[in-house]
Amino acid sequence: MKGAGVLIVSAVCAWPAPAGAQAMADGDRVMTAVRAALAPALPFPDTDDSGTVPANGSPVPAWMVRPRQPGERSIEVMANPLNEINQARAMRAMAQIGVAIDAAQRRAELQYERAVAEAKRTGRSQDVDGVGLSDEGVAGARIDAEAHVTIDVDFNQPSYTFGMESSVAPAPSRSVAIAGAVAIIMVPSNVFRVKVAERSEEKFSPAEAVVLFGTLGMPEVRERSENAYEVVAPAAAAEHPSPVRTMAIRLRGNEVLIADILRKTDWPQVLELLK
Repeated sequence: MKGAGVLIVSAVCAWPAPAGAQAMADGDRVMTAVRAALAPALPFPDTDDSGTVPANGSPVPAWMVRPRQPGERSIEVMANPLNEINQARAMRAMAQIGVAIDAAQRRAELQYERAVAEAKRTGRSQDVDGVGLSDEGVAGARIDAEAHVTIDVDFNQPSYTFGMESSVAPAPSRSVAIAGAVAIIMVPSNVFRVKVAERSEEKFSPAEAVVLFGTLGMPEVRERSENAYEVVAPAAAAEHPSPVRTMAIRLRGNEVLIADILRKTDWPQVLELLK
């Protein structure tokens, strides 16, 4: 009986892990290494369970980090709402948002008055736009984007494609160099105009940075429209002994914090994954 038990245990231990479970394990291993490499750049407290304030309740740090859940390929850094500087910045933004909402309200009222007059004249009703989140304007989009940095990690893809809405074309970084990276593609925060119905509106484009590693060709920037671009990085046909052959790390949000992360991250620790 003891011998049979040993055989059963050996058989179970030798059984291969399901593909999905292995992919999750590989992803968690990569994310653990990337998070450790980011530690010098993100010396901030974790959030509480609700993800709204620092777990330690401190108003001192400007930023906080939401703990990553198993299987997630993103790291989210958020402005600490208890910090006085962040509170003052939010108050200024709310004042600007209030001005934009008032203007949208006036437009909606004028549209309603014209629709009523037209209905009386022709007997036909017309749709009237209300006031929504989009009417917060650039100020609302800016404060939301600049209160976050989202770091997305992907690896071992046959190619990487990133769509970007911007008035400024994505381009290789001139200010940041990372030894061992294939390329660093940057987009500064900017504002552009789009046509909505009968009027044009301003939209805010947050800063972005994409760092590429491994057996990848040089990324190509393709212009899709006046304010839309696509960055494509194909995998190169090369042998690579490491389980992690290619990797892309995309950062979006607060421009100052992104620059700080690019400077302070322990990139050699990331490169160890590709050796």
